[in-house]
Amino acid sequence: MLYADNCRALQEAAARGETRLVAWTRGGYPGRPLEGRLPGICTIGFWDAPAPQRWGLARHCNEGIKFAYLAQGTLSLEVDGVPHRLSAGDAFVIRPWQLHAIGTPHVGANQLVWMLLDVDMRRPTDRWRWPRWLLWSDGDAQRLHDYLTLNDRAVLRAPPALAQAFLEIRGLLERQSPDTGEARMMVAGNAMLLALLDAMDAAPPPLDAAAATTRRTVELFLARLPLALAQDWRLEDMARECGLSRTRFAHYCRLLTNATPAQHLRRLRLREAERLIREEPSRSVTDIAFACGFGSSQHFSAAYRAEFGVPPGLVRRRFGGEGEPSGMAAGGVPGP
Repeated sequence: MLYADNCRALQEAAARGETRLVAWTRGGYPGRPLEGRLPGICTIGFWDAPAPQRWGLARHCNEGIKFAYLAQGTLSLEVDGVPHRLSAGDAFVIRPWQLHAIGTPHVGANQLVWMLLDVDMRRPTDRWRWPRWLLWSDGDAQRLHDYLTLNDRAVLRAPPALAQAFLEIRGLLERQSPDTGEARMMVAGNAMLLALLDAMDAAPPPLDAAAATTRRTVELFLARLPLALAQDWRLEDMARECGLSRTRFAHYCRLLTNATPAQHLRRLRLREAERLIREEPSRSVTDIAFACGFGSSQHFSAAYRAEFGVPPGLVRRRFGGEGEPSGMAAGGVPGP
C-alpha cells in the first residue's frame, strides 16, 4: 500500500533540463540499468537542482531503505507527518514503512545523493536479507538492524566519514558506468553503511522493542488506511498487508480500534465522505461515494443515512452543492 511511482516528476524535470539526474537503477526507476549488477540496489544516484524546482516527490513509501545525503542547498522533508528542514551536511534514513514526501510541495536548489537498498522487508517484523556484497559481521548487521527497526528517527547530521562516503558514491556515478564501476560501488556502499553505523554507535538513538512487534505493524497499516480508502479492501487483503492470518489481523484491529476490520473501514470511509461533502460540495454524491471506496451510490447513501441520520445529498446542498445529475434523486439514489 502506498508504494507509488513517485520518480516520474524527477524524471520529467530531468528531461526538461531543469534538474540533472545521474543514477544506476533497476525496475522502473530512471537511470542507467544495473541489470544483474549490485543485487539489492533499487537505485543509487544523485540529482543536482541548480534553481528552485516546480516539482516534489509526493507522500509515498519505498520498496527498500533509503539512505540519502544533502550535499548542497536546503531541502524540505516530511516523514510520518513530521516536517524537517534539512541543510547541507544532513543525512536521512527512510524505512520502507515510513510515509514520506521530499519537497513540500517543491524541491529547492540542492544536490541530493542516495542509495535505495532492498533488504527484502516491508514491515518492522520482517526478517532482513542483506545482499552478499555487504561485508557485515553478524554483530554489525544486528546493531544496524536494531537502530533502524527499533527507532524511527529519520534525520541526522552526517559526520565527516559519512559525508565523504556519500561524496565518493557521487563521484563514482560521475566517472564510472555500471559495467566498469560495480566493484568500486560495492566498496563505497560498504563504506557508507559502516560510517552510518559508526555515527549511530557514537550517538545511539533510543531503542523501543515495541517498535518491531506485530501490534506495531497493524498500527502502521491502520494509520495508512485513510489514504487508500478507494481500494477494494477485503479482510484477506488487509491481513496480507500485515503478513498475518485473517484471524490474527482481526484480533489486533479490534484491540486497537474496538471494531472489526469491516466496521473500522466503513467508519473511515464515512468520515472521509462527510469531509468531502462539506469541503467539496461541487462534487456529486456518486463521485464522493466511489472516491471513498463504496461500490455504489445507493450503498453509500444508505450507510451515510444510518450513520448520520440524514441523506448525503441534503448535507451537500446545505453546503452549496447543486442537484445530482439527471436520473438521480437526493442522496444519490436512482430516481423513478
